[in-house]
Amino acid sequence: MKKLTIITFLLFLGFTYTPEIFAQEDLTAFMEEHLTDSEKDQVGRATDNIAKAEKMDAQIREQDSEVQKYFSKKKKKGEKKSVEVKTLRIKQALYYEKGYALLYNVYSQKVGECVFAYEDDEAKVRALLEDAATDNEGAKRKMKDYKQVSPKDLKKDIEYAKLKSDLQGAMNLYTSGIKKLIEAYSIYLDQETKKQLEEEENRVWQNALSDNTIYSFQNYLNDFPNGKYASEARSQIADLEEQERRKAEEQSRSLSGSLVYQVQIAASKVALPKHKIAKFYKATEEVTMKNYDGWFKYAVGNFKKYEDAKKFVKATRVKGAFVVAYLNGEKLDIKQAIQNQ
Repeated sequence: MKKLTIITFLLFLGFTYTPEIFAQEDLTAFMEEHLTDSEKDQVGRATDNIAKAEKMDAQIREQDSEVQKYFSKKKKKGEKKSVEVKTLRIKQALYYEKGYALLYNVYSQKVGECVFAYEDDEAKVRALLEDAATDNEGAKRKMKDYKQVSPKDLKKDIEYAKLKSDLQGAMNLYTSGIKKLIEAYSIYLDQETKKQLEEEENRVWQNALSDNTIYSFQNYLNDFPNGKYASEARSQIADLEEQERRKAEEQSRSLSGSLVYQVQIAASKVALPKHKIAKFYKATEEVTMKNYDGWFKYAVGNFKKYEDAKKFVKATRVKGAFVVAYLNGEKLDIKQAIQNQ
């Protein structure tokens, strides 16, 4: 989401005050490509009202400069002379309110129609919708007192400093609510990316499970250190390390025969058709398959040295790919293969 643009007005009442009115493009640019034609028409009317409000900035700054002369001498005199600029500020706020109300209505309806695949995302969006509604109602309450004020009220009963503070507070609440709706919709849009990442993680995990080695589980952790299978991967590594330790104590296996290294790119409990393999590895004609331990294991390359196979892992451009070793066609622990290479 783009950074919000802050317009700072010059105020001259003896205190520091920095209002935040947000440029209309900051509240419309992100949503624009996701709106229907009807929704775009409503947003167009909203931006017209916001533009009318923004055009009043120069006139309001000029009036502020004039009334400061009176406030610097006597506050009561300044309040009397500030009726015109108070009226301008109320008029500007009403334009903003019309625009923000239209944006709020379009965006809240848009978010309300979203269907979520993940409960945590839905919960976040629900909370944002509630917060946005609270901000919107709060803004309406602040504006209510300024919709039917008389010149007499502006001259005697409503201080200029309070008026500016109240109006700016209302505008900030309106924009805060709209930004929360935009954030909520961005969570909805992120679901597709989330699904793709989940599918990729599942593929890498299946690959690790099929190989069932320290190396394969560590390879998963390298790609997904905080993944949903991370805890299980660490547990598997600990178990396999203990098994290796015991095996080393019991026997020393001598290597003889044909030792071959390959780069495993996928594994599945069912055979994968070529078009599915092609999604992550285009050169399907290079892929060999072994049915081993109840898994269909897909690998590429045929190397005598581990170092050559390791270099080829990067060349495959397949996330989660790793080196495997076979001795006379039988699976061999990669560490043992390297030690006795």
